[in-house]
Amino acid sequence: MTTPAPVVSLSATLSPRLSYERVRTILQELLRVPSPQTALLEAEPQLREFIRVAMLPRMAALGFTRVRQDAMGNLIAELGPANAKRSLMLVMHAMNQPSATMPDPYGATIIDGRPHGMPGEAVLGKGASEQKGTLAAVLHAIEAVRDAAVELDGRLTLLCLVSGETGNPAAIRNVVETEGVRADVAYVYGNAMQLQLGNRGRVDVTVTVNGSPSHSSRPNEGANAIVGAIELLRRLAIEIPDTRSHPGMGTAWLTCNGIESFPKSTHTVQGSCVLKLDQRLLPGDDPAAAVAAIETVARSMDDWPDPISGKPFRCVVETGAYMYPSLVGEDSLPARLLQAACGAMLGSGVGTFHGQSAHDQGYLNHVGIPTANFGPGEQSFAHTDLDLASVDKVFDAAKVYAWVIAGYLGRDREFAAAAPAAAATRAST
Repeated sequence: MTTPAPVVSLSATLSPRLSYERVRTILQELLRVPSPQTALLEAEPQLREFIRVAMLPRMAALGFTRVRQDAMGNLIAELGPANAKRSLMLVMHAMNQPSATMPDPYGATIIDGRPHGMPGEAVLGKGASEQKGTLAAVLHAIEAVRDAAVELDGRLTLLCLVSGETGNPAAIRNVVETEGVRADVAYVYGNAMQLQLGNRGRVDVTVTVNGSPSHSSRPNEGANAIVGAIELLRRLAIEIPDTRSHPGMGTAWLTCNGIESFPKSTHTVQGSCVLKLDQRLLPGDDPAAAVAAIETVARSMDDWPDPISGKPFRCVVETGAYMYPSLVGEDSLPARLLQAACGAMLGSGVGTFHGQSAHDQGYLNHVGIPTANFGPGEQSFAHTDLDLASVDKVFDAAKVYAWVIAGYLGRDREFAAAAPAAAATRAST
């Protein structure tokens, strides 16, 4: 009688193929290729250069058989059957903060992370604490799946978008709506090795209050746009009060974060005043509806008379960049899959939280692709001169993402989408 071969768990199959040294090397290689946000935003040539140098050469080696760039330069790489019944999208980003005052921002220097509250080694470099830490983890995870000879009968889509810091969903929208890329489930880079279930969205609004200029010795001949702007802000505070909130995400603040008046000349009653507004959005809020509410208040200013001259004001409202709010439950597919992976590779589930910043997960959830955030990012070091990533955390994230890929897309997968949530130990925050 033939003794059946013992069943080998997926974690046991993947673990020998995961390397701390390898993930550290990948992180350093990514950090040494500049990909900063500039005034050109998504059109910055260095972003395409990052994809050309740091990403494209890896794709064939990782087994991706369908690789292309869209009109914006976004990288779209697919692995596995094109018509697969299961599909997973990993949404990464090229753009990070400009170097600013950070010494040696692209040196990828290894330091002791312990004085900064990080375990073991950390790597310094622009984007380490946000985009590039998770990107390194994902790239090594795909390497481990390849090296473990896990056969995929699901489709893996890896995106590296030319966005990341602009607060605009144009890049991911182009991939989904123009290129037709879809998936059952998606993940975007995240923070603190915790599962981010949601976040507020945001819409930027510019309101120009137009009055009439005059010499400031004769304010009775003009309509002071600064006075009109003050009145508009007063009305906005009354009509759109900061009273709506979500228990995890906080308040849907309406904030004036910029004000400028014209003409730029001395002793002149200002003829126009430009207000920059940031309206935060809660789940269920529509950016267009939020702008419409601001416009209604602005319209109430039309023909309001200047207190001194009696001349009328006019307001012009313009919609700027926006990001959708996002929310998934702990019983959602991305949450259950991620917790199962953490249980298998790290020994327990991870805590959950709601973030404050808006990323592409809001748009993806808006169009029906269940999406959550997970990764080794460090919010406290983002946008600072101590932009760093813990190598231990990036390595742990690689373990988790390797199991996510193989567990969901593998022919012998260990995760079934219809299964109830795993009873993993969680420390929800």
